[in-house]
Amino acid sequence: MARTHRARRLPRAWHGFSLIEVLVTLFILSFGMLGLAATQAQALQAQRRADNESQAVQRAAAMLERLRIDRRGAVAGKYELPCSDTPATAASQQVRNWLTGLRLVLPQAQGCIAVAGDEEVATATVRIMWHAHRDTWEQDDDTREYRLQTRL
Repeated sequence: MARTHRARRLPRAWHGFSLIEVLVTLFILSFGMLGLAATQAQALQAQRRADNESQAVQRAAAMLERLRIDRRGAVAGKYELPCSDTPATAASQQVRNWLTGLRLVLPQAQGCIAVAGDEEVATATVRIMWHAHRDTWEQDDDTREYRLQTRL
């Protein structure tokens, strides 16, 4: 005697996902992906800002070290630079190189070097200004400034 097998019908709840369930899941997933993309964009902006500020700090400290090494030249005005973004206005080749490097790493950068005092007591100030991109659409583009001052 041959046995016949009949296909068993599964309950309706076990047939799979409905189209509505899939669409709701995709909708929720898309919002999560948009949130990740926004977070990534903000992280990139923060990284760019931090990199610019780090470059400004390093460049200002490097110029102050040059001023400390050549203290007599600094007091004599060899390194004086009014706020400028044109390397041709620099007093010496070292300052021209410094300003050229500054313009390469910071957007629309300007540098200022001022030394006040005499051989006994002298104070050097290095200012760096650069163009900072806006963080949000509501903000205007602005200029950031880093100022470092020390005694020579």
